[in-house]
Amino acid sequence: MIYKIWTILLLFLFIHSDIHAIVFERRKSLSDEIFEYYIVAGPLERPGIGSLITVGAIVNNIPVPWVEDGKFNLIGGFGKGKGANQFEGQDMDAYGLTIIDFPIFSNNFTFSPARLTATKFSYPFFERGIHSDPDRKFILMADKVAQNIGEFSYYFLDRQVELFYTFFNAEVDFYGYQDYEGDFVDLRDVEDFGEGTQKWTERWGVLLDDTDFRRDPRIGYFLKIDRWQWPNRTPQESSWYQYDLEMTGYIPLINMKLISVVNQYFSTSKVIKYGKVTKYNCTDQQLLLYPKCQQIVDEAYQRDLIESKKGRATALGGFERLRGYPEGRFYDENTNFRAIELRYYFDPVDINFDVILAKGFLAEFQLAGFYEQGTVSPDLGEDFWRNFRNSYGFGLRFITGSAVARFDFGFSDEGSAVSIWWDYPF
Repeated sequence: MIYKIWTILLLFLFIHSDIHAIVFERRKSLSDEIFEYYIVAGPLERPGIGSLITVGAIVNNIPVPWVEDGKFNLIGGFGKGKGANQFEGQDMDAYGLTIIDFPIFSNNFTFSPARLTATKFSYPFFERGIHSDPDRKFILMADKVAQNIGEFSYYFLDRQVELFYTFFNAEVDFYGYQDYEGDFVDLRDVEDFGEGTQKWTERWGVLLDDTDFRRDPRIGYFLKIDRWQWPNRTPQESSWYQYDLEMTGYIPLINMKLISVVNQYFSTSKVIKYGKVTKYNCTDQQLLLYPKCQQIVDEAYQRDLIESKKGRATALGGFERLRGYPEGRFYDENTNFRAIELRYYFDPVDINFDVILAKGFLAEFQLAGFYEQGTVSPDLGEDFWRNFRNSYGFGLRFITGSAVARFDFGFSDEGSAVSIWWDYPF
């Protein structure tokens, strides 16, 4: 089904490639292309991963002299702190540099590279399923992890259609993992999971952005289709394809100041290669000390065997979907998510600022309220349309000359979460 939609979009693109816009003309602003920079410092804590003191810089609309009207954006920073889990109390270092939409030959053909690294890194994964226990976690750990990212984009019309290809090359010195029962498994000497392991991920996609403004839309619609190819992250995990379809509509309600935004997101997966699961036999000494040893080991083997044959769709929870839950809280082979957000724009404020740590143009403030529903399921049957988890909250957004910063406060039946991020969730 997704491939059929993709084909229709590509045919539509080439048939209409000579027109300036699809339906909605882009609105313009004198402040769209101004040079901006921000330098910020502060604490950053991600539950289950670690806590850091960070310093970061964001620079927007850096000119490229050899390309007419060529500009790109840059985000970079570093942090120092302490790790978590098996790395509790150990020094953790991190840094990253991202270049966004660097023009190649023209602004319609861009490259976005990034380099992200961290030491003493650990990441928690919850159990599979919408009814999973929030207290049971699988924790993957690495002495060092680095990720090289590159995205090529080609734009048509007034950047209303985008074709993109993204690669992710992870360099990982695996340390081990802690399973759901709390047992630690060392991966340092395991083939393909020791020091210097390489994990490669790819993404292909097409984006249709028929709105009045790419950065801050107030009317129109948005459609994105992409396919990921994921490698296994532990020996017993499968490798899989992930297919995503996202649709968003922007509906002005009151004088282009109160905007209703509705979002529908589907994700599904298909296994490429099963994981490797080895059955363990308890020794006579272990059976003497623990008579149920083999029974426990066999049950764990059966769970791992089933899990090794399943894929993963996009997880729910975090700064984009189900914002009232922890990052990656729910996942399974299929994901169904929907949301509505009301965005209210206060009167524009023309504030130019140029201080030591920041330079730019503050255009508007926005207050938003949101309600979200999402579920995950092992198939596309009845469970794909029921057992929804709910999240709700509010956000404060700052719209500058070339970027959107947001603070979202989400709530759910498991507590609350705060998201601080650039750009809208949808």
